[in-house]
Amino acid sequence: MDGAGPCAGRAEILHQGSWGTICDDGWDLDDARVVCRQLGCGEALSAVESAPFEAGSGPIWLDHVYCGRMESDVWQCPSRGWWRHNCGHDEDAGVICSGFVHLVGKDGPCSGRVKVYSGEAWIPVSDGNFTLPTAQVICAELGCGKAVSVLGHMPFRESDGRVWAEEFRCQGEEPKLWSCPRVPCPGGTCHHSGAVQLICSGEM
Repeated sequence: MDGAGPCAGRAEILHQGSWGTICDDGWDLDDARVVCRQLGCGEALSAVESAPFEAGSGPIWLDHVYCGRMESDVWQCPSRGWWRHNCGHDEDAGVICSGFVHLVGKDGPCSGRVKVYSGEAWIPVSDGNFTLPTAQVICAELGCGKAVSVLGHMPFRESDGRVWAEEFRCQGEEPKLWSCPRVPCPGGTCHHSGAVQLICSGEM
């Protein structure tokens, strides 16, 4: 919360009907990785301490969180237990994540090949059944305005390795690509005619 976008900010947890923070004692990149994965926000770039995103005001739910990378939710990680801490909100923990999707090209962050983060690597998305509403969600999530053009038939590069194995079925109103419905590619392969490239209008 209170970050530069949906994938950076103060880490908060909903428990017993109330949102609360995590104390930064022992907070490190392994903990941030679990939070970023839980949010569908790609890889963890930084585990931040000392409330850089503005201090919270609710309960401090967890302290001394020690995630081991494999947990799917941060509350599954070992800790001192709910509401057991010796912290103030000036020690609120936060994360900076890469995001689930980005555009890779030569003309800046608002145009290029669509790639999504698998938890291990950035993987290109096929042009098969890629729709304008999906493009609109991506451009908005990246702070890049509206989708101007969707280009297909872009050859996959040898360095790509894999192709994302799902098709995104966004309606255009979702806050993030991660929130969009997905379906497996027909026959389990998404190569179709090539990678999809997207051009957005620019900053909001």
